[in-house]
Amino acid sequence: MPRSFSGEEPRGYPGSDSIMPYKSRTMIEEYKGLAVVFAILFIALAAYFIKSVLAAPKPQPPPAQSVYIEMVPQKEQQPAD
Repeated sequence: MPRSFSGEEPRGYPGSDSIMPYKSRTMIEEYKGLAVVFAILFIALAAYFIKSVLAAPKPQPPPAQSVYIEMVPQKEQQPAD
C-alpha cells in the first residue's frame, strides 16, 4: 500500500509549513521602475519651476516721463458787479 494512502507524506514532499500562502503584489511593487521614473521626472519639473520663478528677471521700472508739461496760468476773471 502506498504511503500517501496510509496517511504518510511521500518522500521529498515539502511540509505544509514550508509552503507560503499566495500574496499578490501591490501596485508599487508591480510598477516600481515606472514609479521611480515618474518620481524623478516630477522632482526635475518641480525644481525647474521653482528655479524659473526665483530666477525670473525683475520687472523694469516705468520709464521716466519724457514730455514736459508746462502749466498755463489762467486769467483771473473779474467778479461781475
